[in-house]
Amino acid sequence: MNHFKFRPTALVLCFAVSIAVHAQAAAEKPEAKAQRHIDTLAWLVGGVWTADATKLGPGMLRIETRYQWSDNSSYIRFTTHFVTTARELKNYDGNLFWNPTDQKLAAWYMDAGNSITQGPMAVDGDLWQIWFDGQDFEGKQASLRVQVARKSADLYTWTLAEKQGEDWKQLATLDYARK
Repeated sequence: MNHFKFRPTALVLCFAVSIAVHAQAAAEKPEAKAQRHIDTLAWLVGGVWTADATKLGPGMLRIETRYQWSDNSSYIRFTTHFVTTARELKNYDGNLFWNPTDQKLAAWYMDAGNSITQGPMAVDGDLWQIWFDGQDFEGKQASLRVQVARKSADLYTWTLAEKQGEDWKQLATLDYARK
């Protein structure tokens, strides 16, 4: 005597669960994702990017920036810490992301004093730029631009400039190496 009864609803449910699990697994594999605009910055992820900051002021040692993918891999999170002889200052936390409304890459971050800075970004080969309004080194509101020039897989040059008329005046430049 056979006690097994064929139950179509159970079979359909098992099939649906199997498809959902397979689709989730495929979505989690990097090779299954289509190329996205944010992927042009994937080279930043991993390690600690460190710049010598000893020339920026007394007691300054280095600046450390870490980049990691968000939990859903749709944007890149970053943190920037200023390491001094006295302590480590956790100054900036932010995101690099694709803004679907503007159809552009963008950056958004908050400093330790709760000021929010945001602006559009552009990537052209090994040059990444961000434009935003903020305070310059004299405390004045200014139009600013950061340029990140990738030199190798583990080295980039970071340059901050202020808009003055039609030109950009360089305010600071640092070389960051991945450790």
